[in-house]
Amino acid sequence: MQYAQGGGLTAEQRAFREQVRLEAGVRFEAGEKTSAIARDLRISER
Repeated sequence: MQYAQGGGLTAEQRAFREQVRLEAGVRFEAGEKTSAIARDLRISER
């Protein structure tokens, strides 16, 4: 499904979401378990 530019989020919300994604990626590359990353960042494991 395609959403309008930004999915209805403000610029600040989009920046925060991107920061969370980057943090999750760094931790995943470091070998951490996805369940621990999701719990710590308060996001779904998916």
